[in-house]
Amino acid sequence: MSKLKALVFDCDGVLAETERDGHRVAFNRVFRQAGIDAEWSVEEYKELVKISGGKERMKHYFKHKIDDEKIAELHKLKTSIFMEMSEAGQLPGRTGIKRIIKEAHDAGLLLFVCSTSNEKSVSSLLRANVGEEYFGWFTELFCGDIVKEKKPAPDIYNLVKEKHHLLPEECFVVEDSRNGLLAAKAAGMHCVVTPSFYSADEDFTEADLVVSSLGDPGESKITIIKGNPKLTRDPVYITVRDLDAMV
Repeated sequence: MSKLKALVFDCDGVLAETERDGHRVAFNRVFRQAGIDAEWSVEEYKELVKISGGKERMKHYFKHKIDDEKIAELHKLKTSIFMEMSEAGQLPGRTGIKRIIKEAHDAGLLLFVCSTSNEKSVSSLLRANVGEEYFGWFTELFCGDIVKEKKPAPDIYNLVKEKHHLLPEECFVVEDSRNGLLAAKAAGMHCVVTPSFYSADEDFTEADLVVSSLGDPGESKITIIKGNPKLTRDPVYITVRDLDAMV
């Protein structure tokens, strides 16, 4: 009998490689439209992405030169641009995501997304990359400002447990960043990390497993960056059964 009850996904960097080619691009388009003299380069955004939340990134960057009302307005416009990009198929899903969602659904697991991104951004990305049927399998999306403290605080993962009466050890989180990993572990959950473009050099010591991606049959074999003694096979891709074995 499965000990695992829920599979929880971060969004950005996990469902798709969105930070460099999605959010950063959308922010820059908004700045141009608003006549703001700012352009976030790929390298510059590497530092900004360490700050959880798009509004928080702008507040940090502009250092009170733009008030909160204007920040909120810019973020709303940026969300619209990001949604357009998602719906146009410009941000394809990462390898293994759609497959493992189906595996989890077939196994009777609850499915969640926990993200600091706006819910409209998350929904549009998820729908575009997995389709309406798979999207409908998700029990709930926890997004944006739903909790007071964002990752690395565990608030958003604690909310999943509390609202859906789950024990932390029954939940496996898929994250891509150290902030996300720390949030999941502080909530007492298991966590597999699939590093993204901006997080590849981060420290994932606390993770249960670190892999290049979740992988898919017929694709190149995944790289095990940090193994787990309970993962007894040498996987080409990671399955729900593999995660359950680590619980």
